[in-house]
Amino acid sequence: MKTLSILAILSCISLLNATVQDEIPPNEEYTPWLTGSLIAPLGTVITEGHFEIDSYVYFSSYTGSYNSKWETATSPNFFSINPQFLCTFGLTPWMDIQIIPQFYYQNYLSQNGAGFGDLPVGLDFQLYPADKEFWFPGIKLGISEIFPTGKFENLDPNKLGTDATGAGSFSTLFSLVLYKIYHLYKHHFLSVSASGTYQMPGSVNVNGANVYGGGFGTKGRVSPGNNFTGILSFELSLSQNWALALDNVWSHTDRSQFSGSAGFDENGDPFSVGAPSSEQLSFAPAIEYNFAENMGLIAGCWFTALGRNSSEFRNAVMNLYYYY
Repeated sequence: MKTLSILAILSCISLLNATVQDEIPPNEEYTPWLTGSLIAPLGTVITEGHFEIDSYVYFSSYTGSYNSKWETATSPNFFSINPQFLCTFGLTPWMDIQIIPQFYYQNYLSQNGAGFGDLPVGLDFQLYPADKEFWFPGIKLGISEIFPTGKFENLDPNKLGTDATGAGSFSTLFSLVLYKIYHLYKHHFLSVSASGTYQMPGSVNVNGANVYGGGFGTKGRVSPGNNFTGILSFELSLSQNWALALDNVWSHTDRSQFSGSAGFDENGDPFSVGAPSSEQLSFAPAIEYNFAENMGLIAGCWFTALGRNSSEFRNAVMNLYYYY
């Protein structure tokens, strides 16, 4: 009996030890491999001596629009292919610089257009490290400027907007990102990112058909509305290589105002220039495969769920990232 009792006790101790081993955090050498979600900004800065290249491609289809009553109205599909190269270079242990060259190819009702888009350039500052506390997130501040390098005015009416690749306005953006990776159990982790971006476009002179409306005879000045975008994102590591991601995106844009001569169409009616305030809610689920700690591929879709005075879209998005 004593022998059986001793064996039973030893078995319980062994089982308890195995259970504890499954629940303890992984050792310091193990880190989750994550590409970052599709839409949210990077959670932390790239430190001095390192860089990261994110090669995005957006395959977009604008299928209609939402009116002022949050109702949808379908229209012929406007297709767009938008490659973006998000290049981030570490400058110090707490600051990096980011440059995002981008290009467009667009198609609408058998008309085609292509060109270089606007160029965002910005600095990121790590205000609080993401790995300092067990539960408290890291805090990153971003300040960016968008340079109007894309085509936005004197558009060809026969191109039906496919030759428009920019907004024509110098825009200043301020962003705040809260980011943290939480250990769930074994080798499963959950990253959480909450970010807010406030964009303040400058006024822009417009002539002829432009991205804000108008046509022949249009000449004046547009003050685009400020924009706030909030994103709540999650990444769940299923294994060292595979992970799932989800972005939840809410956007509000203030009313755009126009002053000057709007011009007249062939019926003698004045062109419409500018836009009312708008809202939009969209989601971007994705799946990612990480080849190594510093290289991964993520692909998914990004689609609108509801909106007011805004576009309705269905996008496929891919990103191949490399970190050194």
